[in-house]
Amino acid sequence: MKKDRNRSDGKKPDYSLPRSKILRGRRNFERLFEKSTVLTSDSIQFRYRLYNNSSEGCYIGFIAPKRTIRSAVKRNKAKRLMREVYRIHQDFVQDLFSENTFGFHGAFLARKNELTFRQIQDDMIPILKLVRERLLNVESQKKSMNSFSGKNLNSETKQT
Repeated sequence: MKKDRNRSDGKKPDYSLPRSKILRGRRNFERLFEKSTVLTSDSIQFRYRLYNNSSEGCYIGFIAPKRTIRSAVKRNKAKRLMREVYRIHQDFVQDLFSENTFGFHGAFLARKNELTFRQIQDDMIPILKLVRERLLNVESQKKSMNSFSGKNLNSETKQT
């Protein structure tokens, strides 16, 4: 009997990156690029956008621009390496998405022609940590706003 790949036993962390978690579609990328927050390092750039609607989902894209990397083989390799590094280190941000309180779209862009796994990893980990801190701040602000608005409603009902 074959083991079900989609079932998690809870003992091992899930390091898979299914296609359903990858940002796709021209419209999604256009919306991301028109209004996004940009984090830059030497070899990669990360753009992300938060949505108030949780139905937007949480997706990550990987881009290797033709202007920067001329060869299709090198572009594909750069995207493959970025996907692999993100797949291994996605636990920095994925646990925040389990609650589905907001939508999140992000994209990693290659900024250099000859990228190695080590370069991408050294640049991606600090970016993911910074994004985690920012998402936690946004989440705590939302919670405080919700509790604050709830207190206002309670205080108004008491005064009446």
